[in-house]
Amino acid sequence: MLASVPWDDPKAFLASFEQVAHACQWPRGEWVPRLLPALSGEAKRAFSGLEARDKEDYGKVKAAILRGEAIRIEVQRQHFRQFRFQEIEDPRRVYGQLQRLCRQWLKPERRTKEQILELLILEQFLASLPPELQSWIRPGGSDTYSQAVALIENFLLNRQEVKVGKWPVCNI
Repeated sequence: MLASVPWDDPKAFLASFEQVAHACQWPRGEWVPRLLPALSGEAKRAFSGLEARDKEDYGKVKAAILRGEAIRIEVQRQHFRQFRFQEIEDPRRVYGQLQRLCRQWLKPERRTKEQILELLILEQFLASLPPELQSWIRPGGSDTYSQAVALIENFLLNRQEVKVGKWPVCNI
C-alpha cells in the first residue's frame, strides 16, 4: 500500500481534524485558522474560491472542500468512462492510459475491494435511473448506495405529494 498524504482523502482528513478539534476542545471559531496551515492542492483552491465571510465558517470551508473533491472524483470517473481508443495509437499505451485513469478514479491503494465494488455498483445503479432522477441525484454526490436510495425515495415521495396535491406540513 502506498503512503498517502493528508489530502488524498479529504473526507477522512476532515473527520480526523474534527476529532482532534473536539478532543482538544477548540472553540469552533478557531477551527478554520488551525486548519489553514494544513490546506494544500485542491483543498487550498476550494478555500481560496470562497467569499471572504465564508472563509471564517468551518462548515462552509468543509462543504467547499468536499464539493471540490466530489467534482474531482466525477471528472476522473468521466475521463475513464469516456476514454476512446484512437486507431493510430499503440494498444499497449492505450491500455496503460486506461489503467492510469481507472486507478485515479477508484484509488485501489486507498479503498478496499468492497468499497470499489460499492462504487462500481453505485455508478451502474445511477446510470440505470431515468434521466430525471439522474439529474436530481448526481448533484447530491451520493457516496453509497444507501445515500442514493434515500435521495431517490425522498424525490419520489415529494413528486407523489405534488401529484396528489399534498404539500409538506410546516409547523410554525
